[in-house]
Amino acid sequence: LPPMPRRPAPFLRWLAIAALLFLIVGMPLIFRDQFVAASDAILAAADERPLAAALLIIAALTLDLFLPVPNGVTNTLAGAAFGFALGTLVIWLGLMGASLAGYAAGRWAARPLAKRLLGADDVDKAHKLAERVGPVALIVSRPVPVLAEVMAIAAGVSAMAFVRFALVMALANLGVAMLFAAIGASAVAQDSSTLLMLGAVGLPLAFWLGWQAIERWRAR
Repeated sequence: LPPMPRRPAPFLRWLAIAALLFLIVGMPLIFRDQFVAASDAILAAADERPLAAALLIIAALTLDLFLPVPNGVTNTLAGAAFGFALGTLVIWLGLMGASLAGYAAGRWAARPLAKRLLGADDVDKAHKLAERVGPVALIVSRPVPVLAEVMAIAAGVSAMAFVRFALVMALANLGVAMLFAAIGASAVAQDSSTLLMLGAVGLPLAFWLGWQAIERWRAR
């Protein structure tokens, strides 16, 4: 029998995108009531012990480099729990922690650890992109799930000057923090679970799809 023809790469790509869409959008929508109930419990806990809740959020965002923490959910809940101003600060501190940890992993643990954390292909791609675009790549990638961590490590691997990296990350993370804090605070002010879902699910998905569109355009 002749060998089975290989499936075209675009089919596999769209299949992967469809699976990701289901995980990011479908699952949260299916369990929307449970998500809202969990959010209410977290907000109540933040009212009782705000410092502990803030430290927990900062730690969760920092550990996103090593663990599959849903940043959209964490960021939005921070804005809902602490309001716009304080929520922005809490989110920013967590994002800065993840950025600096990623840079350190790339700079001092170098490629072996970076490849173990993210995969050789992703690190090599991000390394080339960081060398070519520099701060622009860091800023554009910051709100994109997964890619944000990849680019922070790539900046360390490519030995970008630390002060330059820290300044770029401080500004980029501030923009991301303000956006999510505003959505979370608005969700509480308007008692809107729809806004809460927008920040937790909609924005990360939109940023990821936007980046995929840019990658496809660049590949032409």
